Amino acid sequence: MIDLEEYHPDDYKLRDIKSAKKEVDNIVDIITTPTEEISLKTREDISKKTVRNFRDHINKGFLDYRKSVTEATGFAVTEWTGQGSVLVDALDRQFLDLLGGFGLYSYGIRHPKIVAAVKSQLDRSPQYSQEMLDPLRAQLAKILALLTPGKIQYGFFANSGTEAVDGAMKLAKLYTGKKGFISTLKAFHGKSLGALSLMGKQVFRKPLLPLLDGIRQAPFGDLNALEQELKSARAVGDDIAAVVLEPIQGEAGAIVPPDEYLPGVRELCDHYGVLMICDEVQTGFGRTGELFGVDHWDVKPDIMCFGKALGGGVVPMSAFMATPEIWKCMEPNPFMHTTTTGGNPLACASALAAISVLLEEDLAGQAKKKGEYVLGKLGELQERYPGILAKKRGLGLLLGMEFHTDGIGYKVASGLFSRGVITAGTLTNAKNIRFEPALNVPWEILDESLNRIEDVFKSIELPKGKPNEYLYTGQMLHVDLSNNKIQSKTIPKKLREQYIGGWGLATKYLYDTVDPKVDPLSEDNAVVIMTGPVCGTLVPTSSRTCLVSKSPKTNTIFESNIGGSFGPELKFAGYDGIIITGKAKNQVYLRIENNSVTLEDAGTLTGKGIFETEEWLKNEIDTEAKTLAIGPAGENLIDFACIGSESYRQMGRGGAGALFGSKNLKAIVCRGTGGVQVNEIGSFYEKVAEHTEGNLLTDDNMWAKTHGTPLLVDVTNEMGIHPTRNFTKGVSEGRQNLNADAIDDVKIGDRSCASCPMGCGKFTSINGTKVEGPEYETLCLGGSNCEINDLETVMKFNRLCDDYGLDTMSTGNIIGLAMDITESKLHDYGIKFGDTKEFLTLIEEIATGSTSRGKDLALGAQKLAEKHNAQDKAAHSKNLEMPAYDPRGNYGMALGYATSERGACHLRSFTLFEEEPFKVKEMTRAVMDNQNLNAVKFSMGLCDFWGTVDTGIMADFLTKGLGKKISAKDLTIAGERIWNLNKLFNLKAGFNSSDDTISDKLLKKVLENGPHENRKFDADAFEQMKALLYGLRGWDKNGIPSKEKLTELNLLDA
Repeated sequence: MIDLEEYHPDDYKLRDIKSAKKEVDNIVDIITTPTEEISLKTREDISKKTVRNFRDHINKGFLDYRKSVTEATGFAVTEWTGQGSVLVDALDRQFLDLLGGFGLYSYGIRHPKIVAAVKSQLDRSPQYSQEMLDPLRAQLAKILALLTPGKIQYGFFANSGTEAVDGAMKLAKLYTGKKGFISTLKAFHGKSLGALSLMGKQVFRKPLLPLLDGIRQAPFGDLNALEQELKSARAVGDDIAAVVLEPIQGEAGAIVPPDEYLPGVRELCDHYGVLMICDEVQTGFGRTGELFGVDHWDVKPDIMCFGKALGGGVVPMSAFMATPEIWKCMEPNPFMHTTTTGGNPLACASALAAISVLLEEDLAGQAKKKGEYVLGKLGELQERYPGILAKKRGLGLLLGMEFHTDGIGYKVASGLFSRGVITAGTLTNAKNIRFEPALNVPWEILDESLNRIEDVFKSIELPKGKPNEYLYTGQMLHVDLSNNKIQSKTIPKKLREQYIGGWGLATKYLYDTVDPKVDPLSEDNAVVIMTGPVCGTLVPTSSRTCLVSKSPKTNTIFESNIGGSFGPELKFAGYDGIIITGKAKNQVYLRIENNSVTLEDAGTLTGKGIFETEEWLKNEIDTEAKTLAIGPAGENLIDFACIGSESYRQMGRGGAGALFGSKNLKAIVCRGTGGVQVNEIGSFYEKVAEHTEGNLLTDDNMWAKTHGTPLLVDVTNEMGIHPTRNFTKGVSEGRQNLNADAIDDVKIGDRSCASCPMGCGKFTSINGTKVEGPEYETLCLGGSNCEINDLETVMKFNRLCDDYGLDTMSTGNIIGLAMDITESKLHDYGIKFGDTKEFLTLIEEIATGSTSRGKDLALGAQKLAEKHNAQDKAAHSKNLEMPAYDPRGNYGMALGYATSERGACHLRSFTLFEEEPFKVKEMTRAVMDNQNLNAVKFSMGLCDFWGTVDTGIMADFLTKGLGKKISAKDLTIAGERIWNLNKLFNLKAGFNSSDDTISDKLLKKVLENGPHENRKFDADAFEQMKALLYGLRGWDKNGIPSKEKLTELNLLDA
């Protein structure tokens, strides 16, 4: 053991030639002494000096990071020698090498043939004169031309992979005369300025901005996204020289693309006239089971980059090579790109010997067999330890293990090191460990390494709790902003059983905390944020997080939920939810890092948009952190302000953003490294797989995966319920400009929430800027409803609302109403239907209140209409503006809007596809069943787009996860209990049956076109449906739950 604590920086002069000579003579003596003659005492002294010199002269950060130096235990390892797949430290401790020097040691450590070739060349000529021609360099170039695919023929030699990538970029620019490049997200190509510009991880790029101009990135493996980037670049005149990618992403964790990906990239490059550069620095020379990574798919790049294994693990060596056609641009001036040491005789000798070993020992074939063997064994470990190992992947001996959390990943890596196994994490994915052993690694070393991996898995204690804490963390954060007080309190088991989690549990907390008559924007109101029990597991669509409070928009209780990854992150930090009370004296943000929870000053974020706020928080805390944040609209208490997360997710409806603003809470930022404990982990994930394949990934749900919500543009137009021109029409003449086909033309990729295979969200691009969606509601209410039939304008509207923090649905409604008021000459707001310029200008005005018309529109549809005696023009229920499904064409939707706890909401009961949209009994029953089911679904934290999920499936998840029998009937009763508790809150807040309605515009005005043209809304049928619904629910004619119903649901005390 080495006591690192005894070391302190020496008192040395910055320049001391005498001391330098003494030191250098000493170390040269050691270098020239045979290894076996160097004493243990000398090697101990070398270890001490190594640590001190790293600290004082290289970078202390390496000591903090390296597993080989752990100050807490006084443990230091100094590399000394090695052979084959075994490393030996200065104190003679042996380590099995699964890291392979990040791929340097493809042929093992000190392969005899390669070392011998280098020694012989050293005796002959270690460097070249720079003037004469070097025979080894020429011979190596020819051999590489013979080995590489396609027409690759000419090459340039350098010292490192990043130099090769920079050279390839320079060559591409010279040949094409273009300056732009497209790389991939999570890519790693090196850290020189050019290669770094291609990197797909913010933490390495951002501190060094600006990097090279004209760099775009698309998700790895996504051909649609790549094509959209190419289309977008062409449309705006950004000339792309090349697409640069790794055949298999190494630093991301051995990510293997779909089989169609690389051939598809080749086709796209040919079609758009750009070069294809394949970075084979990690994948080349047998690593993946073929000579080169591209050989798996028979792809022939225009330019290839090599490194790492090319030097044989003895002398650093890299290269980039290209076809004769491309290389011609280098011929007029061969000094355009040169290097003094690249391709030196020692490096070439090492590379030539390495290639000889590669072919002689069939190392590519060995890698294929051994890789298949290791993947199989890792699969067995995954079955035995599903709570630890989430995924295993790779090709050949470029392999990755992904764990459920980065905390587990660190435990595995450090555990392996302490057991004498060298591995490595990855730079662009913190949950991964990568294996790159020598391709000729002995089988017995592989087996012993696998045994030690299992030994580490056995030693890891996953987060455990009492049986009633399976799935749940059992903890609720209580944040008192007024008194700057934060506590974690246990969530009573009984509440979890009765209200599940999510919407249900949050409703119970709010009901027990605030007076229903409270002013929503006062410090006496509370905000409850809650996850579902299966959030943080692999149950698909389970990542949704809900917020429950009293709404500033409707004065009712309301729930708003959001997808993405905030919910899982909160669970990983150790909390099921957060209840926020009081009001901070100044603007703050809540910072959660596992057990550390603090309130921090957010003064520098005042007035900032959501995008900038989230970026600042991630840079300040952790780039992997997840956020909830408000923009200027929330700060200004606009009652339809939203909360944003991950730039592209929103808690949109009901004024959640204004609630944060009213409490001087700018944001919540969360970083968690724990996990979620389940009772029967094997059978739990078997059930997850069963229902994912058998129920979610079926034709009934595939619309979400293929097109997402924009598909509904055509559907609702066909039904005649597509709100157009401020809800005066049901069919839009400009639908073809805003439908799914139009979105597909500008789509650059899909997006998924955590633990979801659907990818229903669509990324689009405006002049090279990535934009979320737009989703159907935005396309309709911010498009057709305002007669804005220009997709780019609607996309800009969407992005502006997301950044300022405005609900696009309410905002589109209100602007459409202002257009109607203007054209009806009731008041001139300077905007008419179809006015794209003023349409976008209004967003800032509404969010900031910078103009009188902005302040007027910020009142919302109901109050704006009342101001101008235009109540017959406003579409809303309980003051919440209408969703994009006109209820005059579907009475089930009308009843659902009217009886929703938060007003006009399509997520409480979606009866759009019921066969008889005007049948009283059938639609009423469908509404109630939908409401109860969705109460359960949103309490579980599941997404509405899992349209086929039922209480039986959800009960299966809880039964397996909790280790306690939960039935479908149990959940149905819980759903009804949750719905009734919401009703009780609203009754106490002063609402009654007369509020369960929709506005006069919808009750009394007829649609002017489409299938329902001039159809009068049947008010009598609507009242019959409402009375029938009350009866089915066990409520009296005034909508008040009976004593018997409350007793049945254990709500009598409420």
